[in-house]
Amino acid sequence: MTIVRLYENLKLQKFCFLVLGILLCTTKVSAYVDPGTGGMIIGSIWPFILAILAAIGGFFFKYFFKPIKKTFLKLWKLIKKSKKGN
Repeated sequence: MTIVRLYENLKLQKFCFLVLGILLCTTKVSAYVDPGTGGMIIGSIWPFILAILAAIGGFFFKYFFKPIKKTFLKLWKLIKKSKKGN
């Protein structure tokens, strides 16, 4: 093993021990979460999800739909020209 892999393995072990320590050393928490909290969380996360989907849709529209549309328009113009020629 190289030094880099040993270092990465050591970092992973430290991280696992840290997570395990945090999970084992937790205490009981008494907190009240009212029914409206779930709706508030979903309402605040929903716009981010829509923004990501809109960005992905814009990417696909720009890079995939427009070239396909141009190709079909060229074919349609060729078909129109060939029909006029007959």
